[in-house]
Amino acid sequence: MKENRSRIPGMAFGILLGIAIGVAQDNPGLWISLGLAIGVAIDYTRKQELNQDLDSKNKNSE
Repeated sequence: MKENRSRIPGMAFGILLGIAIGVAQDNPGLWISLGLAIGVAIDYTRKQELNQDLDSKNKNSE
């Protein structure tokens, strides 16, 4: 459940960004899906960086 909560902000940001660009470009269907993909990619990157930071802290404490 915790993982789903961490993805919501990126997904929401991506959808909002996609709607804004889609309306401006008169193609919201394309840009909503692209915005969603970008938002999920941002969240995935953040999660990977957090895991790497936690791993390095655990290794230093041993």
